Amino acid sequence: MAGRMDCYGRTHVGMVRETNEDQFLIADLKKSVVIHQTSLSYDEETELLGGSQAKLMLVADGVGGNAAGERASSLAVEGVIQYLLNAMHWMFRPEDDREETFLQDLKSALSFTQERIQHAAEAVPEQAGMGSTLTAAYVVWPTLYLIHAGDSRAYLYRDGKLTLLTHDQTYAQALADAGVLKPEQVHTSPLNHVLSSLLGCDPSHLEPLVYKYKLALNDSLVLCTDGLTRHLSDERIAGILSKSSCSKTATSELIQAANDAGGRDNVTVIVARFADGKAVDPECESVCAAEEPSTDTADNVPTFASNSLV
Repeated sequence: MAGRMDCYGRTHVGMVRETNEDQFLIADLKKSVVIHQTSLSYDEETELLGGSQAKLMLVADGVGGNAAGERASSLAVEGVIQYLLNAMHWMFRPEDDREETFLQDLKSALSFTQERIQHAAEAVPEQAGMGSTLTAAYVVWPTLYLIHAGDSRAYLYRDGKLTLLTHDQTYAQALADAGVLKPEQVHTSPLNHVLSSLLGCDPSHLEPLVYKYKLALNDSLVLCTDGLTRHLSDERIAGILSKSSCSKTATSELIQAANDAGGRDNVTVIVARFADGKAVDPECESVCAAEEPSTDTADNVPTFASNSLV
Protein backbone atom coordinates (compact mmCIF):
# COMPACT_ATOMS: atom_id res chain seq x y z
CA MET A 1 0.00 0.00 0.00
CA ALA A 2 1.52 3.29 -1.11
CA GLY A 3 1.93 6.31 1.12
CA ARG A 4 4.05 9.35 1.78
CA MET A 5 6.24 10.49 4.63
CA ASP A 6 6.60 14.11 5.71
CA CYS A 7 9.48 14.55 8.18
CA TYR A 8 11.03 17.65 9.73
CA GLY A 9 13.31 18.46 12.69
CA ARG A 10 14.28 21.62 14.51
CA THR A 11 16.20 22.67 17.62
CA HIS A 12 16.09 25.93 19.61
CA VAL A 13 18.21 27.25 22.46
CA GLY A 14 15.11 28.29 24.43
CA MET A 15 14.50 31.54 26.29
CA VAL A 16 16.91 31.15 29.22
CA ARG A 17 19.99 29.13 28.26
CA GLU A 18 22.92 30.74 26.42
CA THR A 19 24.06 27.59 24.64
CA ASN A 20 22.20 24.77 22.93
CA GLU A 21 23.28 21.33 24.16
CA ASP A 22 20.67 19.45 22.09
CA GLN A 23 21.36 17.69 18.80
CA PHE A 24 19.17 15.90 16.26
CA LEU A 25 19.50 13.91 13.06
CA ILE A 26 17.25 12.76 10.22
CA ALA A 27 18.87 10.42 7.70
CA ASP A 28 18.26 7.79 5.05
CA LEU A 29 20.32 4.60 5.10
CA LYS A 30 21.25 3.53 1.57
CA LYS A 31 23.55 1.16 -0.25
CA SER A 32 26.14 2.82 -2.46
CA VAL A 33 28.69 1.86 -5.12
CA VAL A 34 31.67 4.08 -5.98
CA ILE A 35 32.91 3.46 -9.52
CA HIS A 36 36.65 4.08 -9.77
CA GLN A 37 37.12 2.93 -13.38
CA THR A 38 34.85 1.32 -15.97
CA SER A 39 34.38 0.91 -19.71
CA LEU A 40 30.81 2.13 -19.24
CA SER A 41 29.83 5.75 -19.73
CA TYR A 42 30.39 6.80 -16.12
CA ASP A 43 32.88 9.37 -14.94
CA GLU A 44 35.61 8.12 -12.63
CA GLU A 45 34.68 8.22 -8.94
CA THR A 46 30.96 8.23 -9.73
CA GLU A 47 28.85 7.20 -6.73
CA LEU A 48 25.65 5.28 -7.38
CA LEU A 49 23.04 5.20 -4.61
CA GLY A 50 20.49 2.48 -4.10
CA GLY A 51 17.04 2.89 -2.66
CA SER A 52 16.60 3.83 0.97
CA GLN A 53 16.80 0.79 3.26
CA ALA A 54 15.59 2.58 6.37
CA LYS A 55 15.02 5.96 7.97
CA LEU A 56 16.98 7.04 11.05
CA MET A 57 15.81 9.84 13.32
CA LEU A 58 17.28 10.74 16.69
CA VAL A 59 17.47 13.43 19.36
CA ALA A 60 20.13 13.87 22.05
CA ASP A 61 20.25 16.16 25.09
CA GLY A 62 23.69 16.80 26.57
CA VAL A 63 24.49 17.35 30.24
CA GLY A 64 27.58 18.88 31.83
CA GLY A 65 29.11 22.34 32.26
CA ASN A 66 31.91 24.10 30.36
CA ALA A 67 30.41 23.20 26.96
CA ALA A 68 30.59 19.53 27.96
CA GLY A 69 26.90 18.93 27.32
CA GLU A 70 27.11 20.20 23.76
CA ARG A 71 30.18 18.04 23.17
CA ALA A 72 28.54 14.95 24.68
CA SER A 73 25.36 15.20 22.58
CA SER A 74 27.46 15.72 19.44
CA LEU A 75 29.50 12.62 20.26
CA ALA A 76 26.29 10.69 20.89
CA VAL A 77 24.92 11.44 17.42
CA GLU A 78 28.28 10.90 15.72
CA GLY A 79 28.81 7.64 17.60
CA VAL A 80 25.54 6.15 16.39
CA ILE A 81 26.35 7.15 12.82
CA GLN A 82 29.84 5.63 13.01
CA TYR A 83 28.52 2.38 14.45
CA LEU A 84 25.81 2.11 11.80
CA LEU A 85 28.27 2.73 8.99
CA ASN A 86 31.11 0.52 10.16
CA ALA A 87 29.89 -2.18 12.52
CA MET A 88 26.16 -2.81 12.25
CA HIS A 89 24.32 -5.14 9.87
CA TRP A 90 21.38 -2.87 9.12
CA MET A 91 20.36 -4.04 5.63
CA PHE A 92 17.58 -6.45 6.52
CA ARG A 93 13.80 -6.67 6.47
CA PRO A 94 11.74 -7.16 9.67
CA GLU A 95 10.59 -10.58 8.48
CA ASP A 96 14.20 -11.85 8.32
CA ASP A 97 15.46 -14.21 11.01
CA ARG A 98 18.25 -11.76 11.90
CA GLU A 99 16.04 -9.46 13.94
CA GLU A 100 17.34 -10.60 17.34
CA THR A 101 20.89 -9.86 16.20
CA PHE A 102 19.74 -6.48 14.92
CA LEU A 103 18.10 -5.61 18.25
CA GLN A 104 21.31 -6.50 20.07
CA ASP A 105 23.23 -4.35 17.59
CA LEU A 106 21.05 -1.39 18.54
CA LYS A 107 22.10 -1.78 22.17
CA SER A 108 25.70 -2.24 21.10
CA ALA A 109 25.51 1.06 19.22
CA LEU A 110 24.82 2.82 22.51
CA SER A 111 27.58 0.91 24.31
CA PHE A 112 30.00 1.99 21.56
CA THR A 113 28.84 5.58 21.89
CA GLN A 114 29.08 5.39 25.68
CA GLU A 115 32.76 4.44 25.44
CA ARG A 116 33.37 7.21 22.92
CA ILE A 117 31.97 9.87 25.25
CA GLN A 118 33.79 8.45 28.26
CA HIS A 119 37.16 8.46 26.48
CA ALA A 120 36.60 12.04 25.32
CA ALA A 121 35.79 13.12 28.88
CA GLU A 122 38.93 11.46 30.23
CA ALA A 123 41.03 13.40 27.71
CA VAL A 124 39.62 16.78 28.80
CA PRO A 125 39.41 17.08 32.61
CA GLU A 126 37.16 20.15 32.35
CA GLN A 127 34.54 17.97 30.67
CA ALA A 128 34.62 15.13 33.18
CA GLY A 129 31.14 13.84 33.95
CA MET A 130 29.61 14.92 30.66
CA GLY A 131 26.84 12.77 29.25
CA SER A 132 23.86 12.72 26.94
CA THR A 133 20.41 11.26 26.54
CA LEU A 134 19.59 9.61 23.24
CA THR A 135 16.31 8.51 21.71
CA ALA A 136 16.56 7.10 18.19
CA ALA A 137 13.93 5.79 15.79
CA TYR A 138 14.88 3.31 13.08
CA VAL A 139 12.03 2.74 10.62
CA VAL A 140 11.81 -0.12 8.14
CA TRP A 141 8.24 0.37 7.04
CA PRO A 142 5.97 -0.51 8.73
CA THR A 143 8.20 -1.53 11.64
CA LEU A 144 9.51 1.03 14.12
CA TYR A 145 12.49 0.23 16.33
CA LEU A 146 13.38 2.60 19.18
CA ILE A 147 16.62 2.69 21.14
CA HIS A 148 16.49 4.86 24.23
CA ALA A 149 18.58 6.11 27.15
CA GLY A 150 17.58 9.00 29.40
CA ASP A 151 14.50 11.21 29.41
CA SER A 152 14.15 12.37 25.84
CA ARG A 153 10.95 10.87 24.44
CA ALA A 154 9.22 9.22 21.51
CA TYR A 155 5.47 9.58 21.01
CA LEU A 156 2.98 8.04 18.59
CA TYR A 157 0.02 10.16 17.50
CA ARG A 158 -2.73 7.94 16.09
CA ASP A 159 -6.45 8.61 15.60
CA GLY A 160 -6.34 11.74 17.75
CA LYS A 161 -4.56 10.05 20.67
CA LEU A 162 -0.98 10.65 21.79
CA THR A 163 0.83 7.63 23.27
CA LEU A 164 4.23 7.70 24.98
CA LEU A 165 6.41 4.97 23.46
CA THR A 166 9.47 5.32 25.71
CA HIS A 167 9.99 5.21 29.47
CA ASP A 168 11.72 8.11 31.23
CA GLN A 169 14.90 6.92 32.93
CA THR A 170 14.94 9.34 35.86
CA TYR A 171 15.08 8.72 39.59
CA ALA A 172 11.63 10.28 40.01
CA GLN A 173 10.13 7.87 37.48
CA ALA A 174 11.92 4.97 39.17
CA LEU A 175 10.32 5.96 42.48
CA ALA A 176 6.93 6.08 40.77
CA ASP A 177 7.53 2.65 39.25
CA ALA A 178 8.28 1.36 42.75
CA GLY A 179 5.11 2.91 44.15
CA VAL A 180 6.94 5.48 46.28
CA LEU A 181 5.65 8.43 44.25
CA LYS A 182 2.24 8.85 42.69
CA PRO A 183 2.30 9.38 38.90
CA GLU A 184 1.07 12.95 39.31
CA GLN A 185 4.00 13.71 41.65
CA VAL A 186 6.70 12.83 39.14
CA HIS A 187 6.52 16.09 37.19
CA THR A 188 7.08 18.25 40.29
CA SER A 189 9.66 16.01 41.98
CA PRO A 190 13.18 17.49 42.35
CA LEU A 191 14.42 14.14 40.99
CA ASN A 192 12.40 14.40 37.79
CA HIS A 193 15.38 15.57 35.75
CA VAL A 194 18.04 13.49 37.52
CA LEU A 195 18.88 10.74 35.05
CA SER A 196 19.23 7.11 36.10
CA SER A 197 20.56 6.09 32.66
CA LEU A 198 22.55 8.09 30.13
CA LEU A 199 25.47 7.94 27.74
CA GLY A 200 28.78 8.94 29.32
CA CYS A 201 29.78 9.16 32.99
CA ASP A 202 29.81 5.76 34.71
CA PRO A 203 29.15 2.85 32.29
CA SER A 204 27.04 1.19 34.98
CA HIS A 205 24.55 4.04 34.59
CA LEU A 206 23.73 3.04 31.01
CA GLU A 207 20.72 0.75 30.68
CA PRO A 208 19.57 1.08 27.06
CA LEU A 209 15.98 0.18 26.27
CA VAL A 210 14.87 -1.21 22.91
CA TYR A 211 11.28 -1.14 21.68
CA LYS A 212 9.48 -2.47 18.61
CA TYR A 213 6.18 -1.14 17.25
CA LYS A 214 4.08 -1.39 14.10
CA LEU A 215 3.28 1.85 12.31
CA ALA A 216 0.20 2.50 10.21
CA LEU A 217 -0.68 5.03 7.56
CA ASN A 218 -1.86 8.35 9.04
CA ASP A 219 0.35 7.88 12.13
CA SER A 220 2.66 10.64 13.34
CA LEU A 221 5.89 9.97 15.22
CA VAL A 222 7.37 12.60 17.54
CA LEU A 223 10.87 12.59 19.04
CA CYS A 224 11.70 15.35 21.52
CA THR A 225 14.03 16.41 24.30
CA ASP A 226 12.66 17.29 27.73
CA GLY A 227 12.71 20.99 26.89
CA LEU A 228 9.36 20.30 25.23
CA THR A 229 7.75 18.03 27.80
CA ARG A 230 8.71 20.05 30.86
CA HIS A 231 6.43 22.80 29.51
CA LEU A 232 3.75 21.06 27.44
CA SER A 233 1.36 18.35 28.58
CA ASP A 234 0.58 15.39 26.35
CA GLU A 235 -2.84 16.94 25.71
CA ARG A 236 -1.24 20.19 24.52
CA ILE A 237 1.15 18.32 22.23
CA ALA A 238 -1.73 16.30 20.77
CA GLY A 239 -3.75 19.45 20.19
CA ILE A 240 -0.95 21.07 18.21
CA LEU A 241 -0.40 17.93 16.13
CA SER A 242 -4.11 17.69 15.34
CA LYS A 243 -4.20 21.19 13.85
CA SER A 244 -0.87 21.22 11.98
CA SER A 245 -0.94 20.80 8.21
CA CYS A 246 2.59 19.34 7.91
CA SER A 247 5.58 18.30 9.97
CA LYS A 248 7.40 21.59 9.60
CA THR A 249 4.42 23.51 10.91
CA ALA A 250 3.95 21.06 13.79
CA THR A 251 7.62 21.26 14.77
CA SER A 252 7.65 25.06 14.74
CA GLU A 253 4.41 25.35 16.70
CA LEU A 254 5.53 22.87 19.35
CA ILE A 255 8.80 24.71 19.91
CA GLN A 256 7.04 28.08 19.96
CA ALA A 257 4.55 26.81 22.55
CA ALA A 258 7.38 25.55 24.78
CA ASN A 259 9.17 28.88 24.53
CA ASP A 260 5.95 30.80 25.21
CA ALA A 261 5.52 28.70 28.36
CA GLY A 262 8.92 29.78 29.67
CA GLY A 263 11.52 28.09 27.48
CA ARG A 264 13.71 27.22 30.46
CA ASP A 265 15.65 24.60 28.52
CA ASN A 266 16.84 23.86 25.01
CA VAL A 267 14.07 22.24 23.00
CA THR A 268 14.38 19.87 20.05
CA VAL A 269 11.57 18.20 18.11
CA ILE A 270 11.31 15.84 15.14
CA VAL A 271 7.89 15.12 13.64
CA ALA A 272 7.38 12.40 11.03
CA ARG A 273 3.94 11.98 9.49
CA PHE A 274 3.04 8.88 7.49
CA ALA A 275 0.34 9.97 5.05
CA ASP A 276 -2.18 7.79 3.23
CA GLY A 277 -0.92 8.39 -0.29
CA LYS A 278 -2.04 11.98 -0.63
CA ALA A 279 0.67 14.61 -0.87
CA VAL A 280 1.41 16.68 2.17
CA ASP A 281 0.05 20.21 2.12
CA PRO A 282 1.50 21.67 -1.14
CA GLU A 283 2.19 25.04 0.47
CA CYS A 284 4.14 23.47 3.33
CA GLU A 285 5.97 21.16 0.94
CA SER A 286 7.12 24.05 -1.27
CA VAL A 287 8.21 26.16 1.71
CA CYS A 288 10.18 23.25 3.16
CA ALA A 289 11.87 22.52 -0.13
CA ALA A 290 12.93 26.14 -0.61
CA GLU A 291 14.46 26.68 2.81
CA GLU A 292 18.22 26.08 3.33
CA PRO A 293 19.61 24.42 5.31
CA SER A 294 16.68 22.05 5.41
CA THR A 295 15.97 18.94 7.45
CA ASP A 296 12.84 17.91 5.60
CA THR A 297 13.18 15.34 2.84
CA ALA A 298 11.60 14.95 -0.57
CA ASP A 299 13.15 12.13 -2.55
CA ASN A 300 11.12 9.34 -4.13
CA VAL A 301 12.62 5.91 -3.44
CA PRO A 302 10.92 2.62 -4.25
CA THR A 303 11.33 0.90 -0.86
CA PHE A 304 11.11 3.25 2.13
CA ALA A 305 11.90 6.89 1.65
CA SER A 306 11.17 10.31 3.00
CA ASN A 307 7.94 10.65 1.09
CA SER A 308 7.39 7.21 -0.35
CA LEU A 309 6.19 4.14 1.51
CA VAL A 310 5.67 0.71 -0.02
